[in-house]
Amino acid sequence: MVRIVVAAFFLIVLDAAGAAAQAVGGSGVTTNIAYGPDPAQRLDLCVPASGALAGGRPAMIMIHGGYWEFGDRTAYAGPCKAAMARDIVAATIDYRLANGDPRHRWPAQPVDAQLAVRWLRAHAAELGVDPAHICALGDSAGAQIALVLAASGGTVPGDDAGELPGVSSTVACVVDNFGPTDLTSATMWPPDQALFGSDGQTRPTDAERAASPLFLVGPKMPPVMIVHGRNDKAVNIEQSNQLLAALKRNHVPARMTVFDGGHEFEGISPPETAGILRSEFDFIKHPNAP
Repeated sequence: MVRIVVAAFFLIVLDAAGAAAQAVGGSGVTTNIAYGPDPAQRLDLCVPASGALAGGRPAMIMIHGGYWEFGDRTAYAGPCKAAMARDIVAATIDYRLANGDPRHRWPAQPVDAQLAVRWLRAHAAELGVDPAHICALGDSAGAQIALVLAASGGTVPGDDAGELPGVSSTVACVVDNFGPTDLTSATMWPPDQALFGSDGQTRPTDAERAASPLFLVGPKMPPVMIVHGRNDKAVNIEQSNQLLAALKRNHVPARMTVFDGGHEFEGISPPETAGILRSEFDFIKHPNAP
């Protein structure tokens, strides 16, 4: 798999702006909030300025891609503000990157993401969030992590799984932007040594399969929106086609948008990518709409 840097699209601000806020619960953008004990567990928070909705607003965590090895939360700075403008509370998160440190091996990534979900749910009252309406959105490797959260149906076991005990790690919906779903596929080459601690000589197919959302799909998964480019050379669109089929077999509400471009929205216009993002926000707000 080619190591793809998150597209410049994710730095676009869609007619949204936010003033700095000084405390959790204030409106605007608050940066560098610790959601867990590890230095990598940081998030930026985008909170709408309008009055709280009855019952709370929808919320989501945004999980950047980067082949599990690189990238950071600033990739979603623009979309975080755009979500805020559409009355969604959004948190764009950092998580432990696979870098050879044993503490950063799988499942550190979903452990961190689920902790961010619990942090957001624990602060739901302060932020005017509906605690039952917290979703996850990710691109590429970040989408794979988001799908694992959805498929797990609970808290993934791991070193920080005991943080915020008693708070649910479940998500109400997932947006999967061209995420790898079968890490065992011949077209997919995850960084096995850094991510799974393999010897580098043989593929750890058991570990790859255990981390593959395709094989974790079950009937209790929340609604899923899949977006994939027909000409994606980094993550073959067949990965998403197979996921959609598995979701439908398990009667999970699912939809798929296909665009004429490549990985990270390569080859399509800014207006088209902006339109896709708006449709994703609509899904976040109304995941059970027909």
